[in-house]
Amino acid sequence: MTTTLLASADPVLVQAEEVGQGVLRVRSGECFAIVPEHVIGFGLGLKVMSADRVWAQASLETTFGDDIAVIRVASQGKITCGTGWPIIDNLDATLTEAVSHSRQGSILRVRETGGIVSYPVFFTGLDDRHVEVKTVDQGDEAFKGVSGSQLLLDGMPVGMVLTTDDGVVRAYRHDALSHLLTRFFQTSGPSQLPPSHLPVEPHGGAAIITARTAIREEPSQWSPVVRWLSVGQSVEITGKVTGLPWWQTREGYVRVRNTTAR
Repeated sequence: MTTTLLASADPVLVQAEEVGQGVLRVRSGECFAIVPEHVIGFGLGLKVMSADRVWAQASLETTFGDDIAVIRVASQGKITCGTGWPIIDNLDATLTEAVSHSRQGSILRVRETGGIVSYPVFFTGLDDRHVEVKTVDQGDEAFKGVSGSQLLLDGMPVGMVLTTDDGVVRAYRHDALSHLLTRFFQTSGPSQLPPSHLPVEPHGGAAIITARTAIREEPSQWSPVVRWLSVGQSVEITGKVTGLPWWQTREGYVRVRNTTAR
């Protein structure tokens, strides 16, 4: 039996080479999703869907080994990204106790029809990077597309599902995952990116284009192109989008990394 619950972090359905799951997290005002690498494959046709059935385009950002990848999500104006990344003290002791007492937890996933569904599981084993649980009266077919889902204990995330085989679910421990991703996410910037335009800080001057780039309607690489700029062209700057690497111009927005401001 399944029930709809609120997740402790922003979960999304991920559509790529396979259908799976991911967890959203912000870095310096940009939205990313942590996903098992085998789900995204070569990163073609990547997009994510929130529990509210809102879709956003995505692209492969980087991989970390251990079947873990991060994708960049075009969440602006669509999906709220990053309600925090829970840190659990003494997770090793907590998981050891959960395994020794075969405690019950749950796996959360975003359904393809929307909403979040929860599956009960029992903790059965762990090592320094992984934790294993066994499903309760569920066949593998019920867990199709569950890779990337959150594994919860007492309502807190303790792992990300990687594989399911004959009722045994193997997840990457939350503490090991946090350690693996520390350097990537250890930057300053907004801790939450709402689905609305961020404020623009006034900034006068000009920018010289250093790589062929586009002026876009919105501060997103997936936004429609107003016009293209060639290397060496100058464009007047009217502002800087707060928390995002985009200059505001009179026509639209230009990505900071493709310019030299003066």
